[in-house]
Formats: sequence, C-alpha cells, structure tokens
Amino acid sequence: MASCSWQQHNPPTPEQSAPEPHYRVSPEPDVEGQYFDPTSGLNFLHRAWKKLLVQKDGSAANDTHRPERHQPLTSAGDRPFHADDDASGSVVPDAPTARKLQEFYFETCVVTYRMLHRQTVEGWMEIFLKDQQDGRPMGWGLGNSRTAILLTIMAIATLRLEKMNRDSPTDCEAHILQQSDRLYCAGVKLIDKEMGFPRLESAQARLIQVLYLLQTARMNEGWYKFGNTFHITLSMGMHRRRDQKRDFPFNSKKQNYITSECFKRTFWVAYIIDKYLSVVFGRPRLYQDEDIDQNFPDNVNDEDMTPQGPTTSDNSTDCHIDAVIFHAKIARIVGTASREVYSVNDLSHQDRLAAANKLSHELHEWRASLPPHLGTVKPSTLIPSFRRQAIALQLAYSHALIHTNRPFLLSDVTSEGISECMSSTKTSLELINRMAGDNALSHSFWWTNYVIFCALAVVYVWEIQRTTRSTYAIDDGYSSQIFDLAEKCRGHLEQASAGLSPNQRYSVILDELRSEALRCRNTRHSLQPVQPSGIQGAEPNVNAEFSAAELQDTTLLGAVPDVLLQDPMSNVLDGFLFSDWQTLDSSVGFALDTQRWN
Repeated sequence: MASCSWQQHNPPTPEQSAPEPHYRVSPEPDVEGQYFDPTSGLNFLHRAWKKLLVQKDGSAANDTHRPERHQPLTSAGDRPFHADDDASGSVVPDAPTARKLQEFYFETCVVTYRMLHRQTVEGWMEIFLKDQQDGRPMGWGLGNSRTAILLTIMAIATLRLEKMNRDSPTDCEAHILQQSDRLYCAGVKLIDKEMGFPRLESAQARLIQVLYLLQTARMNEGWYKFGNTFHITLSMGMHRRRDQKRDFPFNSKKQNYITSECFKRTFWVAYIIDKYLSVVFGRPRLYQDEDIDQNFPDNVNDEDMTPQGPTTSDNSTDCHIDAVIFHAKIARIVGTASREVYSVNDLSHQDRLAAANKLSHELHEWRASLPPHLGTVKPSTLIPSFRRQAIALQLAYSHALIHTNRPFLLSDVTSEGISECMSSTKTSLELINRMAGDNALSHSFWWTNYVIFCALAVVYVWEIQRTTRSTYAIDDGYSSQIFDLAEKCRGHLEQASAGLSPNQRYSVILDELRSEALRCRNTRHSLQPVQPSGIQGAEPNVNAEFSAAELQDTTLLGAVPDVLLQDPMSNVLDGFLFSDWQTLDSSVGFALDTQRWN
C-alpha cells in the first residue's frame, strides 16, 4: 500500500442590507509569481504560507525538492508512516497484550465516537487470536473488514498509551508511532483486498481508520479516506431510517437488534466527523441534512443489548450513547452555521448576523437539554468515561458558540454576539488549560488543537479590533486576563507541534495575527488611554464575564486615540470578509503548492 510506506476589511454595518462585497482591487505579482491583493484581509495568511515554505526548505523558491512532491496525492503534506512495506502478522502483539489494548480502547479511547458493540468485538478478538495461534493468515475466520477493525483498535490504544507514557512532548514521534503505524498499515492492506458488496463492518473499518489518521495529524489522508467511507455509507442507505414499511431489501427476516443499532451509531459517528472535518478544513460538508431521516440510536449501553432487543437496565438514565446523540445534534447546528453564516453567496451582513443570533439561541437550548451527567454535574465527580464525554461536549459547545458568533467581531457596533464570542473563547481557553494538566485527557480529542487555533485567532482579532474601533475598547484588566490565557494555550499548541504537522502550521499562522495584536496593545499602552476611577489598577476578576450592556456602556471604557481610528493602515483586517473566517480555518489543510498557482 503506497500510503503506508516510508515517505518523507472592514465590512458594512449590520444595519446595511447590501450584499457582502466580493470585489478586490487589481492584484499585484509577488516575486515568486504568486498574485496577491494588497487590500485583502488575508495578507497575513500569505505571509504565513511563505514562512512555512522557507521553514521547510530554507528557501521559498526551492520547490522541486519539497518532500510532498514525492508523496501520493491523498497524503501529500502528511507525516510519513513508520512501518515496513511488508507488515504482516508479526505486528500483532501476544494474546494478553491484545486483550489489554482492546480493553483500554473501550475504557479510555472511545469518547463520543461509539459505533462498535463491545461484547461483539470481544468475540471477534477471540476468533482472531485463535487464528493467530493456529498460524492462519489474517482475516481467515473473521474476514478482512472485521480484522482491520481489531488491528486499528489496537493501533489507537497503542498510540494513546505511548502518548500518555512519554516523558516529554519532544519525545521522538517516529518511536511513538512505530508500533501503532504497523498495526494500522496491516489493517489498510486488508481493507484494500476486501471483496464483494459493502457491509456494516466495511464502513466501520474505514471510519475507525479515519480516526487513527486524525489522531496522528495525517489530515489529508484522513480527508480522502473519509470521502470513501462517506460513499460506502450512502451506498448502504445508512442515511435513511428503516421500519416495517421501508425495510427493503432486508424485509425477509427480522434484523438483529445489535446490528441495527450499530448501523445507526456508525452513521451518526460519520455524520459528526463530517461536520468537524468541514469546519477544520473550511470545506463543504458531505452529508446534507435534507437527505437524512435516519433515527438516532437507542439510549442503550452495550451490556444491555442482545440480538433480540434491549434488556431491562437498572441505570437507564446514565447512558454512554447519550454523548453520541448530543454530539450529533450540536454538530448539526455547527454545520448550519457554516452554511448560513459563512455562505459564499451574496448575503447581507444583517442576514448573516441574524442567522448567528438564531443559532446561538439553538445552542443555548441544546445546552439546557443535556442530561445531568453531561451538563450540570461537575465533570470531576463523574466516572472517567462520563467525565471525558462531559468535557468533550463542553468543548464542542464553546467551540460552536465561537464558530457561530465570531463574525460579530468584524461588525462596527457592539452586540450580544461579541460578548457571546469572547465569553465562549475565555471558557474554551480555561478548559484547554485545565486539560493540558491531565495527560490522559489531553490526547482524547483529535480536534482540540483546532479549537485552540480558533480561540487564539479570536483573541488576536478582538485585540486588533478593539484598538482600532472605539466599540471594542473594553477595560484592559479583562483584556490582559484573556491574553494571558491565550499565551498559555499558545504554549500548549507549540508543545504539540512536531515537524510540519498541522499544529506547526497553526502556530505559524497565528504568529502573524499575534504580532499585529501585540503591536496594537503596545501602541495603545504607549499612548496611555485614560481609565475611569474604580477600574484603573483594579485586580481582574478571574471568573469575570462581560455582557452586551457592559460593552455598550462607554462610561466604563478607556478612550481610544483618534489617531488609531483615523489611520487606515492600523488594522490588518481591513477587507476581511465574513466568509474569510473559513479561509482562515482551511489555511492549515491548504496545499502549499496552490500558492504558486501551478
């Protein structure tokens, strides 16, 4: 398998109903032949991309020797796989270790992506280990897709254990990935040889492989593999519900309850991943909500399921499947925000911001509907599995509010949306800072670094905007508090960087915004804006949050120097369109070769 071998602006105000402008002045050629617009709000991205090229080769012009030129299209830019081309049965650990890895996967690695039935998979493992003991080839008793699932389960568990046990973030990535990559690549070889029509396990095997790729920051290959998984789910009709009237072609016999529930679980896990891949890459979603009528899975834990149906549970109020359902529901709102708030169509700012307000209300309703163990109960009091689920949904909620409300930062008036965005950003940074101190938790979610990226970008944009616009001049005590949090989380992001991974790209891009934010802070402080009595010198409240009324009460705000408001060069975000937020998101997965327009 080739993929598993060694590879080395200021917009109009919300009151205006005119469509969002898409014009630019005539572009000018770069010294590399790249064209850019000097009035674009994305020039800081152009500078970041050029820095990435220089970091990779020592010269932005040295193009033909770049390593991704020699990588397959579907994995160009990803880190190489640390596995031999002839990976075979020798990669499988001994039976006790394999069982421990399987247990660790279900107990620790799975958070909201619960698509497999644990007891069924445990039965597969015993067949698999018996085949290994008898010297039979992989896939002999189970088939290729089920065997690939087991190999990837062991790969993910091995990866997580290596990350949890490593001495420092700078430990050699090749050593950490060596064994898990070998297991993963062995599973890929089996999947590539799968014959016949797709089955449930065909989709599950590819979907769990996508999760391994995302957890190892191989985003491009994960994106392409998910596309294949998406087509398999559609070909099997997983997006449509089944009942007695519409069960073709499965109406010849009653379907196994466990299979039926895993069918629904698998679809909704794929749906969640699709929505988050969409926002991480800034690309269109694959699943369209108007084509979906699949039911959510039943609120039944694995141990309470039989082929004939669910058994009576003594603790039905606390179910691990709740997290799958509520993650899918919030993912749907995030997808709607991408479609309505960030649309590339000519929509007025008023329409976009109205959609953001409506979706924020839906997010609040989602939060209020959470069961206690995922919402109101303090996570530290929960058992580890529920604790991870609660924190994952807290992070998803804060991110969703940021994603929905960050366009308000580009408007010329204060609003509740700005308060919502900044409060959610502060919450996200605090949560991530706490997670960084828990080695078992910090590696639980593949999209954590993207959330850090979003939150830091908001902090820097807000800092730039509040310096150049009077409506953003909230007191410096609160600003310093958020900026200090941002600096801590920026340190966490830099520690997670290795080679030319997405994390490093995040850091380089953020450095451009941060530099401008620091310039604005220094300029503002050097001009010593007047602080009202009672605010100057006051200690910031660690738990402070600000409301729209506080933002609009200019008696509590320091004065903004007119020279900053009048200087057209004081804001690098002039010309930044609402839809450019998604261009910022996509900048990390953007192929660097496109900078040359070859």
